[in-house]
Amino acid sequence: MEETPFKLKNMVGFYWDSLDTIQREDLIKRIFEFPLMGEEPNRFGFVKCKRINESQIYGYFAQEVEVDRHRYNNQKKEEEHKDIYSEDFFFILLFDSGLCLLQSRKIKEISIATTEEKFTDALKRIFEKIGATFYYLEDYSLKREKEEFISIFNIENIVSLKVDSLKGRIIPEDFKIFNPELEKDPIIRAYLNDDFRHLDALSASTTRSGGLQGSKLSKAALITGEPREIEFIGRKNERIRWKDKIGPTIPLDIDVEDPRTENIAKEVEKLSSKLSVRDKQKRLSDFLGNYESK
Repeated sequence: MEETPFKLKNMVGFYWDSLDTIQREDLIKRIFEFPLMGEEPNRFGFVKCKRINESQIYGYFAQEVEVDRHRYNNQKKEEEHKDIYSEDFFFILLFDSGLCLLQSRKIKEISIATTEEKFTDALKRIFEKIGATFYYLEDYSLKREKEEFISIFNIENIVSLKVDSLKGRIIPEDFKIFNPELEKDPIIRAYLNDDFRHLDALSASTTRSGGLQGSKLSKAALITGEPREIEFIGRKNERIRWKDKIGPTIPLDIDVEDPRTENIAKEVEKLSSKLSVRDKQKRLSDFLGNYESK
């Protein structure tokens, strides 16, 4: 099954922890019971919604479309007629993270911009009903700092690593390749620094069981160059892949034609594992900044 592309969006102005228990339940209930808005053939709304857990839901955002069709009568005379149908866009709302995932689809009759506009309008109506702050959806992307890759390499079971921008760089003097056998460092350091005069990128991998964190070459390349991707074994023995940048479009292993809650929950958990404390603190800071400016 091919992965499904989603637009990663930040719910600007919204913070889940600012709601009490009644507001939280009311928010989810209103989305589930949201009526189709507008007049045919331009109605839109949330349909077939389900809960992942107490703070995350998924479903479809439906939009009606009117297109010109033609057919032939018994005399083979061409007749024109209007056809009205619905296009469904799969979505996931992660209220606890303040993030939204909206399926990215290319449809001739509907632009993704129109979909996002109506989707935002529907959300704003609901948030206003419960007295919650929500301004708009914005594309969200996460830039991973080099220190985060180094931290993952040091504490996790590494399966693969990709590093570039090595050419012309030298290993930092404060990085000890052999520890505590420091007498070996000068020879290996000189050898690797000479290699980095000619080598710009390094891609290393090991077996599914991991263990790349024991490779001195991989560690030296990571410390010296710019990390682009790292893959490690998670707490539940699943493979987790980190890239230097996440979003604004990300692929998820979700069958939107036949969604399974347990599968969606796993994909959401993988995404959450890529969101560092720093990212969550930034969203809280943005929320407090918006709140104080009101």
